[in-house]
Amino acid sequence: MEKICCFCGHGKEWDLPIDIDNRIESAIIELIADGVLIYYSGGMGAFDNKCEAVVGKLKRKDKRIKLILVIPYITKRIDDLYREKRYDEIIFPDLGNVHYKAAIQKRNYLMVDNSDYLLAYVKNREGGARKSFEYAKRRGKKIVRL
Repeated sequence: MEKICCFCGHGKEWDLPIDIDNRIESAIIELIADGVLIYYSGGMGAFDNKCEAVVGKLKRKDKRIKLILVIPYITKRIDDLYREKRYDEIIFPDLGNVHYKAAIQKRNYLMVDNSDYLLAYVKNREGGARKSFEYAKRRGKKIVRL
């Protein structure tokens, strides 16, 4: 059975270290060696975008790798996402009737619950990335912290 990893990190480019791209690539190469072939992304923010770019690069070399976007709600951007063909699949999970901001965190928890690993860059003491990181720790997920 293929293992799954989701991403958790800060949304702003200036929150990320200069060498984050290399750190992400090294971590994902190690995850692939451990059998992690499916990657869930929330598609929001700089860290997710950088992780997606690395997975996309590695997918060109290894066709077994899959990148799946998990969106918390439908937006006008959905048509563009399907046309981009960046993702192998786009999932819109049933999160119940929650406010759109609450839907983001609920989606993040769902990704953690359905993953074996969390690839994280979290330095802030508050915010959605911190909440997801702490949730993954409580759930006993394997965390690769950059």
